[in-house]
Amino acid sequence: MKNIQPFLIVMIALILASLACGSVQVGVVAPTLEASMQPTSDAQEPETELTVLDDVDSQIVEEPTPEPTEEIPDYSIPTLAYIGPDDNIWLLETGSQTPRQITFDASRTGSDGAKVVYLGLHLSSDGTLLVYYRDVGTPSANGHEYTHGVWVANLITGEQRQILEGRFSGMAWKPGTHLLAYGHEVDMDYSNPRGESDTAQTMGIHAIDLDSGETHYLVAPERGYALSVPNWSPDGRFLAFSESVSMETGMFAYYDLENQEYVAWDESLGRASWSPDGSLLTYDRIYYVATGEERLYLRPRQGDEQLLGPDYEGPAFASQPVFSPAGDQIAYLARLEGPETDFATIMVLDLASGEPKSLGQFEDVWEFSWVPDGSHLVFSFGLYPSRHIIALNISDGSQTVLAAGDHLTLAGQ
Repeated sequence: MKNIQPFLIVMIALILASLACGSVQVGVVAPTLEASMQPTSDAQEPETELTVLDDVDSQIVEEPTPEPTEEIPDYSIPTLAYIGPDDNIWLLETGSQTPRQITFDASRTGSDGAKVVYLGLHLSSDGTLLVYYRDVGTPSANGHEYTHGVWVANLITGEQRQILEGRFSGMAWKPGTHLLAYGHEVDMDYSNPRGESDTAQTMGIHAIDLDSGETHYLVAPERGYALSVPNWSPDGRFLAFSESVSMETGMFAYYDLENQEYVAWDESLGRASWSPDGSLLTYDRIYYVATGEERLYLRPRQGDEQLLGPDYEGPAFASQPVFSPAGDQIAYLARLEGPETDFATIMVLDLASGEPKSLGQFEDVWEFSWVPDGSHLVFSFGLYPSRHIIALNISDGSQTVLAAGDHLTLAGQ
């Protein structure tokens, strides 16, 4: 296996050294297995050259996934919000071992035929505000007619209120603030391959400050495309987004807030992950559906893309790379049996050594998050409705069940 070239190692080392000075650890004590499964009693209410990492698959050792522990772990995680088995929103707070119920009216079909659905949870960095989608469907001749809105719950006071009306495409808190960026959803028939402005559809990225109530127009659609799926760099300087070509496809672009510069790559990347200082991005080029040809890529923000690996043979592919909080590792999913399987192996790649490590195979893994100290990955897995959220120790692969549910969001991100 080839290693990443020495000068990249030096660059990464410099990034890590600068980050180490300001690292902060936040967390909560995770619940026992029994506590996480049951509600509480009151819950009834510059260019950089990179080298391809090949033969990564030869390093994977498929071992049985360890059984989750029922002991309270000796580490802490940040506040966790998620959708429980009852379709309501639940919260596992800092210092608590028992989940707290946030909403009580979720219903796939109520006694009056109405539906209430919660989705799109996003916790602010400090864990005090939670925004989410609340969709309400009322029976109609054609099934249900829906109203859509974005709500915020103040987790300190308990207040919940609607802040936006309508449908949106992506929300993201600016790190360390209560500024929420959001993109507008385009219609099913939207198609704009040449970036020709249509004032009815071509909208930019907006934001609302939940402290002051002020709204902001963050990024205008300078190239004639509707903008969606905002994605802040961890330092809050860069805001990435998708230039919508159609309802299902888009091209990567970002805005440099410090220099007031709009930068477009004219390429479809799927969802990209920023390094902590915003100098690098990693991605897999999956935008809609995986084909089995996907690999991992690493690209300086102002440089050329290089293949990061792995060099699989056959149907295996890699997806969903996410930078660790220190920027020294990338976690990703390896689907060794191709896109038809529901099972994925969670991998962690050390950038300095180029060595990947397998942390076990799981069924139907959704997006995962790093805890702020980089010691664990938190994610949901399993078939609905028996999905669970666990913390996975990256040093030894041990697991701790945190809650029953999915659609998780962590504070401290």
